[in-house]
Amino acid sequence: MDIWGYIEFMVNIIDVSLLLYFTYIILGKSKLPYKRAAAAIILQSTINTILNGCFGIGNLISFSLMYFSTGVIYHLLFGWSLVKIYICSIIGLLIMGISETAAMTAVLCIGKASAYWFYHPNIHRMTAVILSKALSLLIIYSNKDRFKNIDKIEDIRLYQFALITGFNVLIGFIAFWFYKYTYITRGYKSWYIILMSLASISFSVTVLSILRKISDQLKKETEWKLKEREFERQRFYISAIEDMLRQIKAQRHDFNHHISCIYGLLRMGKTDEAKAYMEKLTQYLSSFNNIISAGDPIISSILNAKMEKAYKEHIKCDIDISIPHKLNLEFWVISIVLGNLLDNAVEACTNIHEDMRRIAVTIHIRQDHLIIKVSNSKDRKIIMPESSIDENYSAKEDKANHGFGLPNIKKTVENMNGFIEIKDMEDTFEVDIAIPY
Repeated sequence: MDIWGYIEFMVNIIDVSLLLYFTYIILGKSKLPYKRAAAAIILQSTINTILNGCFGIGNLISFSLMYFSTGVIYHLLFGWSLVKIYICSIIGLLIMGISETAAMTAVLCIGKASAYWFYHPNIHRMTAVILSKALSLLIIYSNKDRFKNIDKIEDIRLYQFALITGFNVLIGFIAFWFYKYTYITRGYKSWYIILMSLASISFSVTVLSILRKISDQLKKETEWKLKEREFERQRFYISAIEDMLRQIKAQRHDFNHHISCIYGLLRMGKTDEAKAYMEKLTQYLSSFNNIISAGDPIISSILNAKMEKAYKEHIKCDIDISIPHKLNLEFWVISIVLGNLLDNAVEACTNIHEDMRRIAVTIHIRQDHLIIKVSNSKDRKIIMPESSIDENYSAKEDKANHGFGLPNIKKTVENMNGFIEIKDMEDTFEVDIAIPY
């Protein structure tokens, strides 16, 4: 391989790197593994160099094979969706095609070079290559925040846009074809090539402008959705606070009755009865007034509301929580999962004797997952079948209106790419959940 062969290989490395960078901006959800990225770049660059050597530069068959192999390699090494890789690649190739067309047209006009030179090793081609790669990187980097929104576009709209982009790339190939076979327009080839280039660039810029507007609109929609979700969270907080205020008012109302009852017993000289009454009241209030502060306000609200029900049913509760002050999860996810788990636990405990009623709740973060474990005592006679997690199972007589808890929990957890496991240990029922955090 001569010096120009090595230069050609380096150009392919730059092309593949730019396309990988563009695809990663859109599809990358975590840090790009450098070893896999290097392997993908070297492998695809080698394939591109071999295909260019066999079919020549600007050949449609060569391009199709490069395009196909790029999708397969990225899919195997990074696990991205094959369809989305091809869609991202065609958009990235459009950007690179605009840059190359603009760079070659500039060199053709300013340097008064022949279009024939762009298909053979020379200084004019290298100048155009440097300009085009720099322009591609500038376009991609300066618009990376907009390109990130491409993955949020609805599939049907994305496919339609990919079809238009593919047609645009085909027009670019026609422009390259005129560059390569300029003898077709020999009499007035310079202005004809410039005209074709401008037409191709104009169409490409129009397509990218449409994509930019779609991306901006999606960004605005995302911001509005975030504001809407935050508003819903605030409504949830306010509702929880209002519930706590109602509880406090109810306690104060009940407390007045308790004071009246104790006062009446003391006036009648029934000191022992008054003392026993006060002991029970103290025990009740000590458990009832334990306000749980879990860090995250939503979890705190749910726990306080559900634990109040548990205390009223004389259920002993053990709470172990270690989480950040605000979880990066949708409020409705926590509400469905934790709310249903605690409702099920309280319901199960009411079917057994008061002395045996227990609920244990453990919530913490481990390996980027929110771990929720809820266990409760239950009646040995009630056996939870394995199908209960998929079916609307309930031990109540009114089965038509109950038993939706576990299926709802499972569906919500699986939608969040999480895991759920249930254990029926005769007198204890346990649910373990892990949700990506």
